[in-house]
Amino acid sequence: MSSQPTNAESQTTAADCTALLNLECIRSLAVEYEENLKKRDIDIGFNLFELISDHYYRETFHSDILNALLDPKGKHQAENKYLDLFLKFIKSLDAKSDAKINLSDYSKAEVVKEEGHIDILIKGSKHAIIIENKINGAGDQEKQLPRYLEKVKGDGFACDAIIYLRLNGNTGPDTTGWTDKEKEEVGNRLIKIPAYAGTEKDLLKGWISKCEKESDNIDAHAILRQYGKIIKKLGGNIMNEPNIKEFYNIMVADDGKNLKTALSLKEMLADLISYRVRMIRERFDNDKAPFERLGPYGKNPCAAFYGCKDFNLGLSIWVNPDSYVIYFLDCNDRPGDNGNAKALLEKTGYYKEYYTFPNEAGVIEAGVFRKEFKFPSDVVDFFQHITDFKNELAKQI
Repeated sequence: MSSQPTNAESQTTAADCTALLNLECIRSLAVEYEENLKKRDIDIGFNLFELISDHYYRETFHSDILNALLDPKGKHQAENKYLDLFLKFIKSLDAKSDAKINLSDYSKAEVVKEEGHIDILIKGSKHAIIIENKINGAGDQEKQLPRYLEKVKGDGFACDAIIYLRLNGNTGPDTTGWTDKEKEEVGNRLIKIPAYAGTEKDLLKGWISKCEKESDNIDAHAILRQYGKIIKKLGGNIMNEPNIKEFYNIMVADDGKNLKTALSLKEMLADLISYRVRMIRERFDNDKAPFERLGPYGKNPCAAFYGCKDFNLGLSIWVNPDSYVIYFLDCNDRPGDNGNAKALLEKTGYYKEYYTFPNEAGVIEAGVFRKEFKFPSDVVDFFQHITDFKNELAKQI
């Protein structure tokens, strides 16, 4: 029995794919996902923290940096400036804290690390702020924040706020086993802050960047700038997590029908590349001149024109999911020593439209030229360009 789908089954699959693509939630997710991808793996330049990347994945790394910046007695020489900017930042985030946090209570503050296992504790005049650092995604210990709150209160401090730092998102602490009183007492003080979310309410824009702008010490300024870039890189790498969660919910809905449709779309997208290669070969199979042959390039998604009278010219078209990339070269002269490919591009008038580029070894091959067309927006222009380019090339050889 044949395993090939019937015409009716194919039509049903196509209709399901169309319906899935037309869902507004899917389209919105795709747009947001694409925008977030641009923030991933950004180049942060020559960055000390990236050089010691084995360390910035540790929870204590961020606590060490934040403690050093917040401490008025720190070597940054900014005295209370960074701490005051932090206090103003957290006051702006939550109306609950606005009446409680007064900068005057922290004019002679002491900032300590790991006192009573609290990541960072800001102690002012009978007032205190707890900072729990979860930037590296560490889990909550049993009744962690209630214990910290009781510790601070037992030491005679009024706890003005409990800062819960996450790399991204606003998920709160695990309240498993908490009493209603503990939930209320912690909840009334809790301020959840993402390190990076691309808004004025994240730690990067709301505090670190402001400290950088107001820093007078060259060393502190460099540390703030480079630490900010690390936060942005780490945060950008997970910004799509909420999108994936929503996509997951869509996929598990409808008894898995959406997942089946999405998998069909995945296969169809792969087949679409092969189809686009065949379109090129079918379109120019009887119109190869001035080339002698048109065929594949190994097993790659590519249509390649070969041979050209006395020249060994090549015109290869690589088909990517979102583009067509054309390579024009003298196959006997990839380094460009003879200059045949360049000379022909100049004679045809197309030289300014093509450019050279580094190969996999990072070496620019001066005899290989490239031009790119977007798919699907440039399909018509792409086919017209191939026709026009071949015609002009034929006149010059």
